[in-house]
Order: sequence, then structure tokens, then C-alpha cells
Amino acid sequence: QLVCVCMPTALGDAATSSADPLIPSESAGCLTMHFEAHPTLGAVLRMEAASAPITDEAIDLLERYSLRACERGEKFGVLWDLRQCQVPGMRQTWRCIRWGTEHKATLDARMETLAVLLGEDDRLLSSVVGFVLKVCLPAVPTLVSNDVAAVRRHFGLDAAEPQREALAT
Repeated sequence: QLVCVCMPTALGDAATSSADPLIPSESAGCLTMHFEAHPTLGAVLRMEAASAPITDEAIDLLERYSLRACERGEKFGVLWDLRQCQVPGMRQTWRCIRWGTEHKATLDARMETLAVLLGEDDRLLSSVVGFVLKVCLPAVPTLVSNDVAAVRRHFGLDAAEPQREALAT
């Protein structure tokens, strides 16, 4: 993985630093963004949150990097890997909602699917994610789960492939 994010990826070999980066990975604060080739979707925009406070710089990166992926003009899957994520504050949550609704047409035109991977028993973050999704209403199949195998199936990966991502806590 890149820089400070040293947790196994939810998509195994299909989304590791050895995957073909279509946009170089970037990190800011608790967040690392990746845009990589994917065997079934063509490309995946993958956001990984580390266990650290969510900063304005991390949200800036999320917005800027997501638009760069959209500007490529191709469809892609989106994975929010929030297994290590801290719960965002209200100001941060509303900032993301405003950005998502402002760019909804662009996001809907580019996104093929969305998966949100949460940590075990992360009810508070799950509630925040559910609220954001209800307000933003992504127009794609969406999965919110703490099950890595379910996320892999959602992304069309063979569940029989070797699993490198024993959930790290």
C-alpha cells in the first residue's frame, strides 16, 4: 500500500499497489485515494481511510481526486474502505453531502457500482453512511457491508480466489 496506509485491501490482488494505477495514488491526512485497473469493471476508484481524525485536507483530496477520475471519461466502480475510519463530524458530513449533490450528474454518469466496507460492529459510522447515501441517492447498485467476501462478489470477483485480506483491526 501507499505511504501510511498499511492495511490489506478489500479487493485483494485486484486492487493493490501492484495493480495498474490509472491515476497515481495520493494521500492526505487519514485518506489515501487510488484509481486502478480492475479485472471486471475496467477501473475502480478506491478510498481508504486510516484510523486518524478526518481533516479538511482529506476531504479536499477526496473531492479533487474523484473529479480527476471522472474527467477520464470512463465508467468505474467505487469502493469506500472505511474499516479504519473515524466517525466524521457534522460539518464534514454536510460538506461531503453538498459536494456529492453538486456533482451528482457527473458521478452518476461515471459510477457503475458503489461498495462501502465498514469495520465490525461500526453502528455509528454505518448510520452516517446510510444518511449520506439516502441524501445523495447514488444511481448505481450500492452495497454497505462489513463482509469482505460480499464486497468482492459485488465487484464481480471470484469468491474462490485466494483471500489476502484477513480483516486487520
